[in-house]
Amino acid sequence: MKLLLRRAPFLLLESPEEVFEIRPAPVALLVDLEGTLTEFCPPRNSVIKALVGFDQAAARNGLDLRLLHYITNADLKDLGAECHAISARLHSHVNKPFYTPPEEFRVHGTGTVVVGDQYLTDGLLAWRFGFSFGLVKASTHQPAWPRVQLLVGRVLCPLFFGQRQ
Repeated sequence: MKLLLRRAPFLLLESPEEVFEIRPAPVALLVDLEGTLTEFCPPRNSVIKALVGFDQAAARNGLDLRLLHYITNADLKDLGAECHAISARLHSHVNKPFYTPPEEFRVHGTGTVVVGDQYLTDGLLAWRFGFSFGLVKASTHQPAWPRVQLLVGRVLCPLFFGQRQ
């Protein structure tokens, strides 16, 4: 019952990089790929470019890259072979919101921020573990199913998340 009464901190972000402007600064980040860092069904080179670019932004902002992991429900398992620097931090086909993050993320509580574009996957993952949730406004066209998920999630948002910051 206590779990159902808890609300996760909620942040509305214009872009994923805006997470580095929040205070206190996040200690750890779990960042969604499709719809957040890339478009849906992105080409491989687009994914690699997005991962490298976000890593660079994180490093510039002082985040320990060991505490920056990328998560997606898409099947990108073989992408790690092309991008060795990120391979250990890329988790594909994770079945969000049921994914269990590594222990080092769970010890930071609200200092861990899940950055994503969907309440029902990324947001509920954050809520399950007491993390903060940074919802990124979609910058690209979303397919029909993600648009429906977003609408349903918006309605349910007050049940799971605190006031927008």
